[in-house]
Amino acid sequence: MAAIRRSLRISWVLQKLLLGALSRTICLLPEREALFLGSRIGDLLRILLPKKRRIIRDNLARSDLVLAERESPQTFERKVFRHFGIFGAEFFRMKILSDEMVREKFSPGGWEGLEHLREVLGQGHGAIVFSGHIGNWELVIRRMAIDFPGRTCTVIRPIKNPAVHEFVEHHRLACGGGRSILSSMGARPLVRALSSGKILNVVIDQSAGAEEGEFVPFFGRLACTYSSLARLSLCLNIPVIPALSYRLPDGTHHRAFFASPIRPILDLPKEEAVYSLTALYTKFIEEAIRTHPEQWIWMHRRWKTRSPSVSTPL
Repeated sequence: MAAIRRSLRISWVLQKLLLGALSRTICLLPEREALFLGSRIGDLLRILLPKKRRIIRDNLARSDLVLAERESPQTFERKVFRHFGIFGAEFFRMKILSDEMVREKFSPGGWEGLEHLREVLGQGHGAIVFSGHIGNWELVIRRMAIDFPGRTCTVIRPIKNPAVHEFVEHHRLACGGGRSILSSMGARPLVRALSSGKILNVVIDQSAGAEEGEFVPFFGRLACTYSSLARLSLCLNIPVIPALSYRLPDGTHHRAFFASPIRPILDLPKEEAVYSLTALYTKFIEEAIRTHPEQWIWMHRRWKTRSPSVSTPL
């Protein structure tokens, strides 16, 4: 057992060093060459990770998403891997981007609806912004930190690989996107952050355990979705703001917008309100994904948790 732990620690150290070396290499390249390299890394990962390819195809088979005309599942999965390869290159490059360069990524007209966030902040407390793993959510967080310096926090779940988790958390903080708050720490640090006027960024499109979530419709079937966001909104009587980003066809610019706040439902029994709010949040994310399906994290087992109403294994 000790030998296994030692081997794992060595592996994590090597992975961290590899991530650092890759980050430095990508930052040395001009932007378009760096993003092109990212897309080729995506192609390589598609070959090296057959399990992830199977998950993408399985998710497509389970969902009611209709692919574009003449687009095969193989073509679609290639687009997904390339998107996340480019996303990775963009994430590495954030440390060399000035605030003005980040602003330029969302221009012209690619940064919309900020009045909704200002409205909620104007009520004398912090704000909760939710989104999904679509587009480049990390770049959006960095852009928000420019408009609201010192106020952004990101609620995260630990990445299974400690080396990757440490690298991502440190990189996000170093790039100015604000600190991370582990969801496993419970509600207290979230309430404390909101009471001090912080903006909490939350992504809610990953599979939850049956004891942690609600089974709500998602792409034509039930998906267990974290209900903590709805519970926090109800407990504090704070609206939450849907946000979305996606990469534009030119490959280097992005569009992001903040939608009208979804207010807590106070005229229903608590558990009914939790379900209804979680379903509303999930519907927003689904509609966003349908617009740009290749920019969502299809390699995640979104329907992993089995619904009690389903008799066959997922």
